Amino acid sequence: MNVLTCATCGIRLTEPLRLLPELPPRPEFDGRKGPDGSRHAPPTVPRGAYAVDPEPCGAPYVPHPDPDWCDAANPGNTCLGNPDGPGFLVSAGPRGTLVTHPEDTRAYLSGDPAVTEFGCCGPPGREGPNELCGGCGAVVATLYADCSGPYETDFLPGAVHVTAV
Repeated sequence: MNVLTCATCGIRLTEPLRLLPELPPRPEFDGRKGPDGSRHAPPTVPRGAYAVDPEPCGAPYVPHPDPDWCDAANPGNTCLGNPDGPGFLVSAGPRGTLVTHPEDTRAYLSGDPAVTEFGCCGPPGREGPNELCGGCGAVVATLYADCSGPYETDFLPGAVHVTAV
């Protein structure tokens, strides 16, 4: 088992987690309330687990070279329109983010008050990292928790260390 720790101050940021061999496919969600009454999509990874996302994740977004392309520009969010011209945007964010279940981080992180994006039911994560280390306030992760996308916390690869427990 491992925990993720802040690269700046060394404080623990997660519950104990086991590494999955690969990132599971992100579940589709139709926006209706789930059996637990929440409007979150099903979580990408189960509680007590984490996985490495090999694809680019989150901000910044750049125009896709094919103006007819439309696919997942952000984890679980399809086709972000390009405000500067035709076509759609695609993530140019970091690769190798560590994807966890948000409930495994809740006691250790705090929302970044400088990020003012709001979704229907929670933060969509389109503006970039929005979670801070509870110890030193370093920017460490992006919480995706709106009904329009996945339910996951993605840790920035350089902001955390994997520590055996």
